[in-house]
Amino acid sequence: MSWRRKSCMGVLFLGLMVLGATGAAACGGDQAPPGARLAIDGDSFDLGSIVAGKSVRRTIEFRNTGVAPLEVSIVKVRPAPDAECGCGVESFKVAPAAVPPGDSGEMVFQLKVPEGMEGMTDTMLAQLESNDPTKPKLTITLIFEMGE
Repeated sequence: MSWRRKSCMGVLFLGLMVLGATGAAACGGDQAPPGARLAIDGDSFDLGSIVAGKSVRRTIEFRNTGVAPLEVSIVKVRPAPDAECGCGVESFKVAPAAVPPGDSGEMVFQLKVPEGMEGMTDTMLAQLESNDPTKPKLTITLIFEMGE
């Protein structure tokens, strides 16, 4: 076989491979697997001003836009690297434990500013885990002012 004929065969083969890959993508070859989907409005949340010495509850809503029940857990809450204090989150939970498709749930944070920390801004990182196959781990930022 001549080098010209081999070259043409190689180009033809390459063209068929590209066409096949394009067709697979157009037919859903790159679609995400079915399951639960965590939809949350952003990755940074301003929780407002918290009066020193008082314990307050703040919530962040999320939705399940998938086709299976969504399970979300808050694994850890820790100070952000640039946090002035990192001391205001007393407790946290997610409710409900499983969110049906199309429904909403909420992350609940109990916050308390220690006396003497007034006028500071606290920044915390909440590490989340879920059964959403597209984002099984997610970190969100919580920001709040330590009021007078």
